[in-house]
Amino acid sequence: MTKKIKIPKYPSAKILKILERFRYFLARFSKSLTPSNVAIIEMVQGFYVTKAIGVAAELNLAGHLKESEKSISELAILCNSHEESLYRLMRMLSSQRIFIEKKNRIFKNNRLSNTLLDQQNSMRHMVIHQVNGINWKMFEELDYTVKTGKNAAQKVLGMDIFEYLENNPDKNELYNQAMTNSSLMLSYAILSEYNFGKINTIIDIGGGQGILLAMILHKYKSVKGKIFDLPHVVEGAKKIAEQYNVTDRLETIPGNFFKNIPKGGDMYFLKSIIHNLSDNQCIHLLKDIKEVLPENGKILIFEPIIETNNRYSFAKLYDIQMLVSRSGGKERTRNEFKNIINESGLKLKRIKQTVAPFYIIEVSL
Repeated sequence: MTKKIKIPKYPSAKILKILERFRYFLARFSKSLTPSNVAIIEMVQGFYVTKAIGVAAELNLAGHLKESEKSISELAILCNSHEESLYRLMRMLSSQRIFIEKKNRIFKNNRLSNTLLDQQNSMRHMVIHQVNGINWKMFEELDYTVKTGKNAAQKVLGMDIFEYLENNPDKNELYNQAMTNSSLMLSYAILSEYNFGKINTIIDIGGGQGILLAMILHKYKSVKGKIFDLPHVVEGAKKIAEQYNVTDRLETIPGNFFKNIPKGGDMYFLKSIIHNLSDNQCIHLLKDIKEVLPENGKILIFEPIIETNNRYSFAKLYDIQMLVSRSGGKERTRNEFKNIINESGLKLKRIKQTVAPFYIIEVSL
């Protein structure tokens, strides 16, 4: 029996934008009432929480609490940890509203810790990827990157980050699971804002394990799709296609988008691809897609956009991730997107905001 897939409808991006501005107004107002030396040290100490969440994800603490609340002694046995040290970690996380501490050192899950469960809407693998291992080591070299302009991946790994993943299957598996975690969140947001009902065939360039395309095909029964990615990546898309019962309409194509672009789509996706590339690489890729794009075809780019104001921005934060990990990779402003699109001989048709920190950038001939 096929598992029933529920695709939630997200609220309007316009409504969320208003709420987001109010939320960050309150955050800024709170900081303005705090002595500056206290405010800055609170911000710096945020890495305590970040690393602790990563450890909680690795130890699968939320998973151990999924069925029922447990004492710290029970948790310590389940995750093979030192009881008192684990208690101090859980006490701190509970103070940050991640888990709930009850009397007698008993803990239970809450809304935030539930995101660390291995289930739909999970962010567990993304947390582990972001906070632990090679990513953490690259951020230790942020000063090197700022001083030299060179990415930290080459210094830490001795090679490009994607070359490293290809040569290390265990790290590649974690990365793919992390991208699936984030793609699930983004997929809900995209499906809430964009109608794919009139599209015949979508080709997802660098589509990873294919969660976005599988979800679209699950909702729109007349649409067909193809996942195009490196051989060691695209294999995982077959499992996702089975989960969403779209194996008859989702094809996997192993390949390298720097070498060729498959024909046959009336819509091409570039999700979290452009920010990994230099301007010249982006222009080259878009020109290659243009060569196979039919007259009425479209390209959808899914990326954060840096707004040119002095406000909080996910894109400005994530741009530092690109700074340490990719040569030439970066998050871009609206004008920077317009420039690379125009340079490739294509036209920017429209930009739609989603409730996720990503935009849908629609491009045509």
